[in-house]
Amino acid sequence: MKKLLLMAVLVAVACAPLMVDAQDDIAAIVARKAEMTDSMSLLYGKMCGMKAAMDYPKKKQRQDVLKGLTEGLQVESKDEYFKEGNSVAGGFFKVAEDMKNRLGIDMSRKLYYESFMKSFSDTAVVDLNNVLGGINVEARRLIEELTALHNDSTVNKAKSKIIASKTDSLSRNMGRFYGVQVRSMCKNRNFTADQERELMEGFNYGINMKEKKQAVLSGRMVADDFIYTRESIKRHIDVVLNKDVFFNAFCLALNDQTVPTQEQCSAAEAQFTAYAGAVETYARENSPEALTHRNMGKVYVENLLERDPEYVQTPSGLVYKVLAPGEGANFSENDRISVMYKGTHVDGSTFDQSESPVTFSPNQVVPGFREALLLMRPGAKMIAVIPYNLGYGERGAGDVIKPYETLVFEIETLGLEEVTPPAPVAPAAQP
Repeated sequence: MKKLLLMAVLVAVACAPLMVDAQDDIAAIVARKAEMTDSMSLLYGKMCGMKAAMDYPKKKQRQDVLKGLTEGLQVESKDEYFKEGNSVAGGFFKVAEDMKNRLGIDMSRKLYYESFMKSFSDTAVVDLNNVLGGINVEARRLIEELTALHNDSTVNKAKSKIIASKTDSLSRNMGRFYGVQVRSMCKNRNFTADQERELMEGFNYGINMKEKKQAVLSGRMVADDFIYTRESIKRHIDVVLNKDVFFNAFCLALNDQTVPTQEQCSAAEAQFTAYAGAVETYARENSPEALTHRNMGKVYVENLLERDPEYVQTPSGLVYKVLAPGEGANFSENDRISVMYKGTHVDGSTFDQSESPVTFSPNQVVPGFREALLLMRPGAKMIAVIPYNLGYGERGAGDVIKPYETLVFEIETLGLEEVTPPAPVAPAAQP
């Protein structure tokens, strides 16, 4: 017996009102999605542009940032594996910039690259978790030691040599980390030789930049972040950021005569994050799969109520039909109820069924099933139709229950769980 759904701990589903009905004009959904996508692209560009303007207030620096961004965005049109490799290279520059800002050290791109290539070329099977864990331990140790040296006010050649040596070790450490991780990724995703070659071309393109100016590198990192974010959002919710809208908004914010403050940059970031969340919700609610399942459930309930007057719909949206009323008082929230059930999709196919009585309380199951149980008594039988907002909501449950799916349950309550009273305790022996 799977007991897949009903024995789970109470599923909390917070469902917002539908923004667009499944039968509305699909063109309107597409247009609204495009409008929201452009707005999100604009806010993202504004946020990135304001951060760059704060970090680089001088006109020449801003020109260099824009140069790096323009060059970096050329990668966006490349093969997806090329872009992944370029993103890996961008990881080095992000860490290097952080180390420069925090500890004043200059990590070696050359040593990072050599270590990366050595680890990436090692095709031996390794225990990835242990290897990466060991590398992380070493990295933390090196950073702690470099931090201590940075905080030490002593100035001499010996200290400088130690800092240089530990910085080189950190560069090699980082190269090894990325090399092992990328090699593992290629193996786990079964990359072909051509796909690996594309990835390495992207990595080499990113890591071998001749440009040394930090402002240009920062522009390249902004481009890398945009490309990575764009790909991630596309995979996650099938929304594609508009590169042109992003670029124009970035330039507008970067070239503003007023240098933004940290508070203004933080406010722009919060605004983008909030709006991106709204776009994600809209895209998920109005995806083809969501529209299909919402419409199927809606039509199923409408047809059911129209052809069989014995079905009742509660204010919450639960639809049920009593097959046998049972006897006694209705169950309460904390009762332990012995139940037989069968769960089906609206097409009639079964996704879960009890093979013997199972016991649970109404407060342990999804809201629609809970409501049905509280309407029942011992010996009752019911068909309960549970809409998605009373079931598993916008995310579904694994591969069994799809997002926004309406479910049908046949429920029979056998009665309260029989609790065996504890055995009487023998009296203590008298002295």
